[in-house]
Amino acid sequence: MKSAAVIALVGATSSSAAILGNGKAFLGSGMQPEVVARTLSSVEDEWKAQAAVFAECDSTSGEGSSIVNCADAPSSFGKSCATVVGAIIQGSGGDKDVAKEYMVDVCSQKSISGWHQAQCHALSLSVQGSMSADKYENREHFNTAKLCTGFWSRFLSDEQKRMAQEKAEHEVAEKKEAEEQAAAEKKAAEEAKIEAERKKAEDAAREKKDAETKAAEEAAQAKAKMAEAAARSAQKKLEAEETAQAAKLKMEEAKTAEEEHAKTVAAVKQAPEAAPKVEKKVTKEEVVFAKPIVAVAKAPAATKPVAKAEVAKPVAAKEAPKPAAPAAPKTAAKPAAVPKVTAAASKKAF
Repeated sequence: MKSAAVIALVGATSSSAAILGNGKAFLGSGMQPEVVARTLSSVEDEWKAQAAVFAECDSTSGEGSSIVNCADAPSSFGKSCATVVGAIIQGSGGDKDVAKEYMVDVCSQKSISGWHQAQCHALSLSVQGSMSADKYENREHFNTAKLCTGFWSRFLSDEQKRMAQEKAEHEVAEKKEAEEQAAAEKKAAEEAKIEAERKKAEDAAREKKDAETKAAEEAAQAKAKMAEAAARSAQKKLEAEETAQAAKLKMEEAKTAEEEHAKTVAAVKQAPEAAPKVEKKVTKEEVVFAKPIVAVAKAPAATKPVAKAEVAKPVAAKEAPKPAAPAAPKTAAKPAAVPKVTAAASKKAF
């Protein structure tokens, strides 16, 4: 801050010399209030810089700068102040009322406002307070040094207060800014923490869900495999039962066939004795076949006639075929009746 104030003072001193070379320059151009207002505003900036330099030097025990000596600030202010005040006194012809009216006009211009306008009014009041009613005395013996010294003291005091206030406000603003920044950083850290926790929770939930899904899929696959194995086992069991049932049926059929065969064999063995006798009718072919046999039997008996019935009987008994043993049937069927030639059939043959 001190360096900035010193630089401002150096620049202000050079510009002040250009603007306030003499009293006539300040109130030149026919004492136009607008031009004077702009010039006075620039001079006030120089005074402000000088007060800032002096205040900074005072706060550091009067230590000066290598560029500008702190003691030069009041002196520079006094010179420029004396130039401005002298121009006002001479321009008004020493008339206090004219000086007052003129300064009111200057301080009311649009080119000067705010702090500059306040300092303009303060300077006007100081000039009016120091002028007497004697116009000649004012023109010839006005003590500008006394006025500027008093104005400097007041101006410096006001500037110190203003600077202190600005410093305090700056410190408050910096503190507030630091607090806001700290609060923002804290909030950002909390939000980052919350976000990290939220993300962590989401990741954990997602991992848990993935694990549950995987476990469910594995369980479903295992269940499907078990069901498939159970189905295969049931199929094999069913096939085994069907095979056993078929084998059992075959065994039962074989046993039944064997029993039937045994019955049939037994029935065949008992057939000659138990079979009923059935008379067989002799056909014409059998009769024709039997006649020669009877004739042959009849030829040698020339001396003693034999009755037809007696001769036919033995021949018929001799020539009658023996019944053949029937083949063993697969089932228990009755044996076929054995044909028998009767005596009547023999007689018919003759």
